[in-house]
Amino acid sequence: MHTTHGSPPPMALLNFTYHPTAPGLSFSVHTGRCVALLGIGDRSQDFASLSLALAGHLPVRAGSLLVSGENVTSQPAGHRKLATIGPHTPLFPHLSVAENCLFPLKARSQLSESAMHHRVSETLALTGLDAVRSVLPGKLTAEQTFRAQLARALILRPEAIVLDHPFTGLDHASVLRQIALLEKLQRAIGLSLLLLTHNRTEALLLGDVIGVMENGHLLQLGNAPTLLQRPASESVAVAFGEANVLTGKVLYTDDDCAELRLPSGETVEAMASHGLEEHDLAAICVPPDKLSVMFPRSATLAKEETEGMVVGTLVSARHLGTVIHIRFRMQDGGELIAHRPPVHTLKDLEPGRLALLAWQTANATAFPMDQKSG
Repeated sequence: MHTTHGSPPPMALLNFTYHPTAPGLSFSVHTGRCVALLGIGDRSQDFASLSLALAGHLPVRAGSLLVSGENVTSQPAGHRKLATIGPHTPLFPHLSVAENCLFPLKARSQLSESAMHHRVSETLALTGLDAVRSVLPGKLTAEQTFRAQLARALILRPEAIVLDHPFTGLDHASVLRQIALLEKLQRAIGLSLLLLTHNRTEALLLGDVIGVMENGHLLQLGNAPTLLQRPASESVAVAFGEANVLTGKVLYTDDDCAELRLPSGETVEAMASHGLEEHDLAAICVPPDKLSVMFPRSATLAKEETEGMVVGTLVSARHLGTVIHIRFRMQDGGELIAHRPPVHTLKDLEPGRLALLAWQTANATAFPMDQKSG
C-alpha cells in the first residue's frame, strides 16, 4: 500500500457527483492519511449512497473516481482496488473469520493455495485476530467483528478503504482501541482511509483532513484548527465548533473585523466573514471554550465596566470532568454556553449570579444572515 514520492494519491474524487441535488465532490486521500467526512444534516442515507457509489454499486451522475491515478469510474464493483467497511459489508455468518478472509482471495486472486493461506495468517496477525481465526461471526465481540471486517478488507491489498460508520455499536473505549489499530496500520503499511461518519469525535480523532457535509453539500474541507478557528459558515461553526450563536446588527467593518450591536444594546466585535457589510443582520458564532467569564463583586455595574462585554445571569453549571459547562441567560433572553476549566467549585457557581462574558475578536466570526445575490 505504500506509494513512492510523487505518485498519484491512492484515491481522488474529481467532481464526483452521486447526489441528485448537490454539486460534485473533489478531494484526494493521500497515502497513509485519512479524510473524514462529517455529516451534519438530517439525511444519513446520503453517506450510504456515497459509499455505494464509490464501491460501484450505484451509478455516478458525473465526474470521476481515480484510484492511484487510474480512472475506475466505469469499473464494476470489486474491480476498483478499493474496499469498504460498513453496514452493507457484513461478514458471512456461516464462514469462520479465516474463511471470510479467504473468500475474496479465492474469488479474485491469482495466488496459489499456500500463498492465499499465508496471506490470511499474515492479515489476521496484523489485525490481532489469530486467536479467533476459526470462530464464526456470531460468536465475535463487536470489536472483533470490526477487526474481522478490516482483515477481510485488507486481504486484497486495496489502495484505500472506505469506512462507512464503522464504529456503530462500539462504546467509546472500544472506538479508541480501533482507531489506535487503524493509526498503527497507517504507519506500518501506509493504509489510506476515507471515513464517513456523523460523529464529531470520530472525525477529530481519525481525520487528518475533515470535510463537513450537510445533505450532500461539502461545506468546508480542512484540518481541525482551520474548521474551529475559521469556519466557512454558521453551520460549520455550530456543528463542528459547537458554537454559540448570537444575533447582531453590523455597525461597521474594518478590514476583517466587525463591530456589532446585540438586541440588548451591547456592542461586541468579531471577525467578519466574506460578504459581511455594514447594516447587515449577522449570526455571531462563539465557541464555548473561547468565552471568558468574570463574576463582578457588585450587582450594580457602570456602563464603562461592561463595554465590549455581554451581561448575563448564571442559569446552571455542570461538571463534565475536564471542563465545567456553564449556561447563562443574556439580557435579551437568549442563552450562552461557556466551557471553563474546573477552577471554580460548583458551590461558587450558584444560579442567579451576575456575570460578564467576553471573547477575543479573533475567536468569534460573524456571518451575514441574509443570502445576497451575486
